[in-house]
Amino acid sequence: MERRIPFVSYQLPEKSELSTLVQYTVAPRKLKSSVEITGATGFVVAPFEGSGAFPITLLEPDFIHTGNSPVDQIIETLQKCSLFLGTKSESHPMHEASSSEFTRQVEAIKAKIKEGVIIKAVLSRVKIETEVSSIDTIELFNTLCQAYPHAFVYILQMPDVGCWIGASPEPLLLVSDERAKTTSIAGTQVLGNRMVSDVKWNAKERDEQAIVTSYIENVISSFGITNVEKIGPYSYQAANLVHLKTQFEFDASTIKPLLGKFIVALQPTPSVCGLPKANAVDVVLSVEKHEREYYSGFLGPINIEDNTAFFVNLRCLKVVPEGFAFFVGAGITEGSIPGREWEETSHKMMTLLSVVNSVNTSSKAYVFSKTRN
Repeated sequence: MERRIPFVSYQLPEKSELSTLVQYTVAPRKLKSSVEITGATGFVVAPFEGSGAFPITLLEPDFIHTGNSPVDQIIETLQKCSLFLGTKSESHPMHEASSSEFTRQVEAIKAKIKEGVIIKAVLSRVKIETEVSSIDTIELFNTLCQAYPHAFVYILQMPDVGCWIGASPEPLLLVSDERAKTTSIAGTQVLGNRMVSDVKWNAKERDEQAIVTSYIENVISSFGITNVEKIGPYSYQAANLVHLKTQFEFDASTIKPLLGKFIVALQPTPSVCGLPKANAVDVVLSVEKHEREYYSGFLGPINIEDNTAFFVNLRCLKVVPEGFAFFVGAGITEGSIPGREWEETSHKMMTLLSVVNSVNTSSKAYVFSKTRN
């Protein structure tokens, strides 16, 4: 990280082993479209909405480390690498919406729904925490790996992308052993002291889930995929939250030669933008006053040890000069109540913020202990 060398370290769900991919001979490749990822090998980071400022980036590793493979030689090589020392990601200003502005944005989306322009849109917001700027990002990543073993946990650094850390609960597409899986996740509640089996879902939340599920079913069908196994919807716990989830599994042979085109059709799903997709993206971009950058885009390894694992970039933060920028969102439908949507985004933010605060507290306690001694 100190030498600004492009890398990613990640932990796949239900796996205790970390993987680290490093590219130190040339800069990662910028792609014009996700279609170009077909046949690629490495790690992909794609924004919510493609633009020159936030390019789709493919890290093609010169070195891959997993498990107990030796690292002495590569560390020596990286210590001598000065290729990226002069590179700095351009700093983009971020707009933090107040509660009252967020309310106006919700009402503007509901007006578009009433006009029949869209059925649903996902409204996001950014919150910058400045009191955590001294936190060791590596310690934060390691703590997230321990705290969220069921999520895709990562830390990455790349030119023009910046440094991002996340713990995503939402797979976009998993391809392994000739089987492919994709997931519909929508609807959110705080678990609290309840058992997951005791969570009840209202009509608004079930409608939200059905919209995403129907969309994914149509995408799968459009590629001529048959014999799809569908499981759900069912309640799914992600840290302190519970979501409604439906999983699809099918033979991967149909989409492997068309992987990029399948991702273009799938992403962004209604769970991060809305429906109809093109109209919802237009509405979101007109209402939101910040750039989503790589929040609600997708990322993950492609063809690493014959496995591809793309996840929607949710529950994530970006390291910025002031500290950490947290990105969160909530699905807005005709029955949305602005205050509750604000609360939902606040609860989602706590997934990462609680871990950040715990690392911050332990760091301060360590410093206090050292000064006392």
